[in-house]
Amino acid sequence: MRFNFSSKTNRRYLFRIGISVVVFGIAIKLAKYLTSSGLVDGPLVWVLALIPGLAMLGIFYAFGMLIMEQKDEFIRMLIIRQVLIGTGIALSFATIWGFLEEFGLVSHIYPYYVSIAWILGFGFGGFVNRVTHGAWGEMN
Repeated sequence: MRFNFSSKTNRRYLFRIGISVVVFGIAIKLAKYLTSSGLVDGPLVWVLALIPGLAMLGIFYAFGMLIMEQKDEFIRMLIIRQVLIGTGIALSFATIWGFLEEFGLVSHIYPYYVSIAWILGFGFGGFVNRVTHGAWGEMN
């Protein structure tokens, strides 16, 4: 996959994704450590639990801004296809798992796994783009 680092759009995207992923990773590790050690309780646990979720919103924001700021229409279409494929996979996963759970066939999973399914689906969408359009979504 070729990525043009000289493009302002791509640099902004990488910055947004990078900040969000770093905040997400630190927030998860810090929150788990502080809560499992019993160092925090009460309203502070709410704050610690919300930070990773807000960081994930930052990731979604970065994808949305990448689409909006992308000047090349073909690349924008490839990115949108990836988003749609990721969305379809995540919603299908959530729906099927929900019905399996409803009938007691599988155990409960946390809803944030839908976001993970979306990100994996987005990556799979890049593969689909490569097979169907001959491009991974290289960003010019």
